[in-house]
Amino acid sequence: MRQVKSNIFNGDSYKAIFARAIYKRLMSREWVTLAEIMSDYLGEPCENPSKEEHYGELKKAFGEIKVLIIEKVGKDSIEVEGNNRSQRFRYMGDVENPLSDLYNYGRVIRDLKTYWQFCQDSAGFFPESWLEYFFKECQDLLEIKKKKEDGEQVLSASLDRKLTNIELLPFLYETIIQKKVLQIEYKPYNKKCQTQIVHPHMLKEFNGRWYLFGYEEGDVPMHICNIALDRICVKPKTCNGVTYQSAPKGFYDKYFKNLVGVTHYKKATAFQIRVRAHSNYMFKLTETKPIHQSQQTTIPFGKHEDGEYGEFTVYVELNNEFIGRILQMGAGLEIVGPDEVRREFKKRTAELAKLYE
Repeated sequence: MRQVKSNIFNGDSYKAIFARAIYKRLMSREWVTLAEIMSDYLGEPCENPSKEEHYGELKKAFGEIKVLIIEKVGKDSIEVEGNNRSQRFRYMGDVENPLSDLYNYGRVIRDLKTYWQFCQDSAGFFPESWLEYFFKECQDLLEIKKKKEDGEQVLSASLDRKLTNIELLPFLYETIIQKKVLQIEYKPYNKKCQTQIVHPHMLKEFNGRWYLFGYEEGDVPMHICNIALDRICVKPKTCNGVTYQSAPKGFYDKYFKNLVGVTHYKKATAFQIRVRAHSNYMFKLTETKPIHQSQQTTIPFGKHEDGEYGEFTVYVELNNEFIGRILQMGAGLEIVGPDEVRREFKKRTAELAKLYE
């Protein structure tokens, strides 16, 4: 990325590093010496900074910062006491943060460089269609691809991103940002395609599958529809003449609060569910990788009168995603209560057991 060379605060040179430290110290309006600045840089006490390797850059940076402040505020804005090694300085100007424009711009440039590096390194998290769309005709895309080809990609996701209709992600994202209403042809499992008019609000990924959430036009009162991208029949069309309706602030935080996954049934009830782990390994696994944000340990793992176990609770709705998450742990986890939830798991495990008789 191109740097602005005229800004003393910009960059990763020793001079720029010292300039930022000097300015920050001066703006505290307390006395400061070159030895103290060098000590900050070294991370240890320094009695004679002139003996340190980068003293030249420190002295030059101090001189330039001093000149810049005096030009902006006046010659009496920097008070000086002492001579040579004992010399110290203090900012006395009437203007607070006189070099704020330069200092903040230098910080923005550093932040942009960090962000640019993150964007390149985090490419492994995103579907290829997302990168191709947003980095189209951009040098960054070539560098991202080269990093991957050279085996230099340092961040990656384990999920297969080559999913049906994954290329719709950028289009759907932009319709949300631009607040456009969509006509979507959608095929539920084992049914024919049906058409819905949707006010798109949010895209969410769960277990390697992407979902679009939004209001469905025509429903009174309006309710949230949940459309899996791989169930969309053709690329959706935008609907002109239909006024877009946004979700209330914080709506989706509440919507997903008691969910594992994405499925929310109408009139669903959340339960305080007791889960028992029958091995220390399983207990620790669910402790370090919680099933839900509401999870709380109620009985630490150990030997009890009725066996060796540990228990925790989660406050969630009973949907397929939660059931699947528990069942994938096999005999390591048991639903203790409430009875209604335990009966559902008993039914599911009985049906599963029949397959292996």
